[in-house]
Amino acid sequence: MRVSALLLVASLVAPLDLAAQGRTHSMIVVGLGGEERYRQSFHDEASQIYTALIERHGIPAENVTYLGERVDVAPDMISMRSTRANVLQVLGEIAQAAGPLDRLFVVLIGHGTMGREEPQFNLPGPDLVPSDFQQGLTAFPTQTLALVHTGTASGGFIAPLSGPNRILVAATRNERQLNATEFGQFFAAAIAGEDADLDKDERVSLLEAFLYTRREVERLYENENELLTENAVLDDNGDGAPSHNAGLAEPDGPLAATFQLGGVSGTAGQIPDDPELARLYEERNEIQALIDEVRARRASMTEDQYLDTVEPFLIQLALKNREIRALEEGGR
Repeated sequence: MRVSALLLVASLVAPLDLAAQGRTHSMIVVGLGGEERYRQSFHDEASQIYTALIERHGIPAENVTYLGERVDVAPDMISMRSTRANVLQVLGEIAQAAGPLDRLFVVLIGHGTMGREEPQFNLPGPDLVPSDFQQGLTAFPTQTLALVHTGTASGGFIAPLSGPNRILVAATRNERQLNATEFGQFFAAAIAGEDADLDKDERVSLLEAFLYTRREVERLYENENELLTENAVLDDNGDGAPSHNAGLAEPDGPLAATFQLGGVSGTAGQIPDDPELARLYEERNEIQALIDEVRARRASMTEDQYLDTVEPFLIQLALKNREIRALEEGGR
């Protein structure tokens, strides 16, 4: 029963209607490579993601920005150098263009280091730190943010940036994991290919991309008989405590499951003007609150007790999302 029920949830948790909910704006930032092999691999990953977002996932080209270490590497894709000033400038430009229900998808590809006060993402010139992002993200009060940091020390970006309507993915558990990561190559493959579509619904959610990438990274280390030096994590419930084992029935994962590439997020706080849709959204919020209550008591339950308790609510949530989608699509 449990496996089939969770598969039902996976098949039903899907994006809300794009036209009704808003657009996706994406920024891909490639940092300093340091060595030619890294410069090449970072660009390969970024170009895969850039092309896939436009050609496979249907995001308009004008809504996808690629900032790179050198523009002349691919001037048809790379609009500006990936300096701190340019990153903040692009965030500001997106904020000016974004509607209240639009969303932001940011991918950082490169090296990270531990700074004296904050972890750093290495860029030409001054590095980028979480407080820089926090400053830039104040211009997105209602939009959903998904930030994927594929580099070393990336886990240090999660706690400072965690909050409502934010999905944060990092290649490492914390800022102390400093070995070069393999996360980026598999995340790019998840975005560009079909293997990450775990429920075979012809869409890839950020949760699916995370689960696929985490699995492939672990498989690579195992096949090469090497100690795993990167532990990917995801945070989407705003508590700043990321999960390695994210999933639909876990504290972290449900919001990421609704963030379909090229689609829209299922952010609970977004209430439409239509009275019937507003009622359904409120009912969904009530179900989500019940799920949160169960999760808050998880430490006092056995695993079976927890799953038996939360599973019916997850199914109700998935079915409610289906009602919402049907009503929105019927009104198009």
